[in-house]
Amino acid sequence: MSIKILNIKGTTFNNFGKTLVPSIGAIPEVYEDNIFKFYVTFKEQANSWQIGYLDQVGKKVEKLECHPNTSEVFIPLSGVTALLISNDPQKDIFAFKLNEPIVINKGVWHGVISLTKSAKILVVESTDVIDQYYDLNVPIDNNNLINL
Repeated sequence: MSIKILNIKGTTFNNFGKTLVPSIGAIPEVYEDNIFKFYVTFKEQANSWQIGYLDQVGKKVEKLECHPNTSEVFIPLSGVTALLISNDPQKDIFAFKLNEPIVINKGVWHGVISLTKSAKILVVESTDVIDQYYDLNVPIDNNNLINL
């Protein structure tokens, strides 16, 4: 099985989440002329949030992860990763180059493969996150990915 690595800007990603960059024409929540513009690009109620620092060195994914009760934010810091993502891993799995901050929806299956020696990602999720796992019949590694 080969999987093309898609760009997050494509409409396919909208099935799984959204970018955290303000859209063209978005109106800032707070601003001061010639000083700053503050945009709220994602909002979800939670009891509390936690921020994690992921140092991804793995080049193979054997299982996907899902959080049915919370969205999850991924902010790439360094290196290059492919985000494997699916609403139903028995049907299809997509790969996206994680090159901008994104949030994935509740219940979306996901995994991360480093395309460089290592990659650093800031992760934000609810502290009451529930983890579910789906074992892949065939692991996905860099050999399965087609970089566009």
